[in-house]
Amino acid sequence: MAWPPQRTGPAPQPMAENDFGNPEAFFNRHGETLKNPALIQETLKVLRDPACSAADLVKVLEKEPGISSKVLKAANSVFFGTPKSITSLKAAIVRLGNHNISRIAMSAALGGAGNPGWVGFWKHSVAVAILSRHIGAYVGGYGRQEEDELFSMGLLHNLGVFIEMGSGEFPRVEKTLELAPLPLSEAENMVFGFDHCRLGRVVAERWNFPADLVDAIAFHHQPEKSTDFFRKVAVVHLADLVSHGFHFQILPNEAPPPTQESYLQDLNLPLEQLLLFGDWLLTQADEIHAFGNLMGG
Repeated sequence: MAWPPQRTGPAPQPMAENDFGNPEAFFNRHGETLKNPALIQETLKVLRDPACSAADLVKVLEKEPGISSKVLKAANSVFFGTPKSITSLKAAIVRLGNHNISRIAMSAALGGAGNPGWVGFWKHSVAVAILSRHIGAYVGGYGRQEEDELFSMGLLHNLGVFIEMGSGEFPRVEKTLELAPLPLSEAENMVFGFDHCRLGRVVAERWNFPADLVDAIAFHHQPEKSTDFFRKVAVVHLADLVSHGFHFQILPNEAPPPTQESYLQDLNLPLEQLLLFGDWLLTQADEIHAFGNLMGG
């Protein structure tokens, strides 16, 4: 089978807008008032510090009561829970660990909840995050801290999609995909004149994200464009690809993103290893669904 699948039916026509083809204008109109970039930056900084402790995380998270409540809710959820109820942030962090805290804190700092679309978004995001870390450990050459960074890169790779969904204009993309199964980027280009990678790069650079994270957001569909972090971005690309192939995509009619076999060769991976990665991802399905429902519901 050709990958990505071939389009069937008529191609939708793009809708004209003042910011058509201009991700900067789109973000100026929709992005600045929706998010908490300062808290995301602080959380990333703490979590990328190997000496990070529960006390460090408490100092960051207690600044935002809404995020603290999400962390406590997760710590006392069926998935993470124990018979003893937890009421303090420090105890919650000890129970959940830095990996889980990072996904909850950064996701809650972004926002995005209240309808089924957000549940799908967070399920896909955490699937790519945990698989990025898993692939990084498999291919080798990364320390524990770099594997954690791969997790953050995977969790935030679709930052541009987040802005689109928060803008209220994403239904136009969904309607485009209803006409034919397309990669999300192709549908976005038809509707907006740019895709989530271009928009995400604008956001990540404006928010002063670390350079490797910027590249993962901007180039996860074209890792070769990352001159300094190609290998890490290729890992996120493959995690994204496998997540789509094993039905952890955002939208049901969304085709997998285009790929190149050379990415596998660069990481010294045989093609069949993608199926094994997918099988492993399915073993994490309960965790993925629990996180998606927690953050998106």
